[in-house]
Amino acid sequence: MRKVFFVDDEPLIAQGLATIVDWQNYDLHVSGSANDGVQALERLREDPVDLLITDIMMPRMNGLELIKKVKEMHPRTKFIVLSGYEEFEYVKVGITLGIQNYILKPISIEELEATIKHIRGDWEREELSRFRSEEDWRILRSNILQRWVNGEIKSSELKQRAELLGIPLNYASYQVYVLRLISDERPVSQLYRLTSLADECSRAFSEVLGGDHEVICFPDADDDIVMMSAARNERRDAEREGMRNAMARLRELTGLRIWCSEGNAGFNDFKDIQESYRKAKDLFNACLIAGDDMILYSSSAEPEAVQASSPFARPDTFAKLLIEGDIPSLQAYIESVLSGDSREPMVPRETCLNAAVQLMVAAKDMEKNPDYSEVFTPMHRINTLQGLRNHVWRIVERSLARLEEAEQGYSPHVSFLVEQVQHHYPEELSLKTLSQRLQMHPNYLGQLFQQEVGASFSDYLNQYRIEKATQLLLHTDQKTADIAFSVGYTDSSYFYRQFKKYTGVSPTEMRSMYRN
Repeated sequence: MRKVFFVDDEPLIAQGLATIVDWQNYDLHVSGSANDGVQALERLREDPVDLLITDIMMPRMNGLELIKKVKEMHPRTKFIVLSGYEEFEYVKVGITLGIQNYILKPISIEELEATIKHIRGDWEREELSRFRSEEDWRILRSNILQRWVNGEIKSSELKQRAELLGIPLNYASYQVYVLRLISDERPVSQLYRLTSLADECSRAFSEVLGGDHEVICFPDADDDIVMMSAARNERRDAEREGMRNAMARLRELTGLRIWCSEGNAGFNDFKDIQESYRKAKDLFNACLIAGDDMILYSSSAEPEAVQASSPFARPDTFAKLLIEGDIPSLQAYIESVLSGDSREPMVPRETCLNAAVQLMVAAKDMEKNPDYSEVFTPMHRINTLQGLRNHVWRIVERSLARLEEAEQGYSPHVSFLVEQVQHHYPEELSLKTLSQRLQMHPNYLGQLFQQEVGASFSDYLNQYRIEKATQLLLHTDQKTADIAFSVGYTDSSYFYRQFKKYTGVSPTEMRSMYRN
């Protein structure tokens, strides 16, 4: 939403401008007001706006001087000038400065609203001119499409943008498909240019359906490829054939496994597209691929989950196997917990993830300084049961290796810092105060710590606190705010940011994955 700011030396007018027009109806947010040009300039220097409505005659700095200075800082700002009397010389200067209108007081609301509508037209033309290149145009179109399927755009704006960007809204029926390219090791967007894959997918789909359909294809925020088929008449069998043709093309290009989830059956109201998209995405969130099919097509009529997984109920058994280092028994135990019948194409995601998290946390808990981010950060891009098994085994292997390592020896000064963190982490700790106790320069002590530990003192302290917080989160019922305070964070919002930084998930997400 764009921002508007008012300047008038009469406070009642400056404040009243915020209420005489329904600014939200014009997608404008009232950013504030000022009573003279100097005060306004100070505000606008730090917080620029899109539209400035200002009086001319004001103390310290008049409106035209203000406009000139604002234009130097923010050239794209638009201006409307107000005045209590008509002054031709001021009008001439205002025209040279590029003001949009000169409105006499008392203000005509009709004239003001007409001017705002004209300015909105200018903004749209300017925005389109900035997206003339094909790539930028595609980015803008993809952004509008993502807002559409996520229900984040008003119908009026969508209709307006659709006409400008060539998005079809007047077909007899629509159908949504979502394609996921399966890569458990790296995000697909790091491997391929998703917009190019979307174009290839669209061409392969259109080869089957011909001119009766218009295909819209774009990547969403999860690196999935969304395909919307806008049809003049329903041809469900032909659409599915076209989708399989597109999937085969992507498989040929990438060598990856392809999973297509079909949204709700075709409908003739473009407003229902959000529900169809949500239906298709829900299947990805609910299931992991368990079978060996390289191309998996999931109809909206199919069940969301076809098999349950075994619960993890004996942490003592797992801990015993870890201590003994019995590799074959560990592998068999992991396989039994993450059981999945390979004859079934999908298994419930949440049950499998919860079991896997409990296995990995049990392994990490045995380490002296566990790093739980290794467990949780990769979880969001795991899409297959085999990928989940591989992740669990990697964590277990690391824990086994660390259990076998001899305790790292540090120099006396670094050992002192490590002991202070381990025994006093809930307290206020800083390299500056600790260096005074050692009678050393803090910079030198910090370099020594970095060299021996492999992390800065502040990073080590934060990670240690987060590790302690994680243990409390997983193994107690304490409230998150209480846990934050008990490990040394007085600011809960700062704790949440640090927790997400070091573990890859929020405290709520972690507790949910471990306990459900």
